[in-house]
Amino acid sequence: MNKYRHVKVKTADSYTAPGRPFHMELDGAAMDIEHVLSHWREAYEDPSFYPEEYYKVLASDKKIYILRYCILFNSWWVREYEKVEKAAS
Repeated sequence: MNKYRHVKVKTADSYTAPGRPFHMELDGAAMDIEHVLSHWREAYEDPSFYPEEYYKVLASDKKIYILRYCILFNSWWVREYEKVEKAAS
C-alpha cells in the first residue's frame, strides 16, 4: 500500500487556498508539476472534520502523484499514483 508522505509544494497565488501547485520537493528532489490532471475536494459528514483538497498531477520525473492539502494543518502530503509508460518509438 502506498502511504502519503510529507512534501514541500509551491503554488500559484490564488484567491482560494491553497492555490494551484506548480513545483514540489520530495526527498530532496525538486520536480516541476507539468500538468494537473484533476482536482477535487473531500469533505466528511461530520462537520468537525476539515475538508481536504486533492490534486492528481504529472511531475517532471514522468510519474503521476496524488497531492493532498490538509487545510487544518496547512500542510501538503503526497503519494505516488503510477509511473507513465513511454510510448515505443
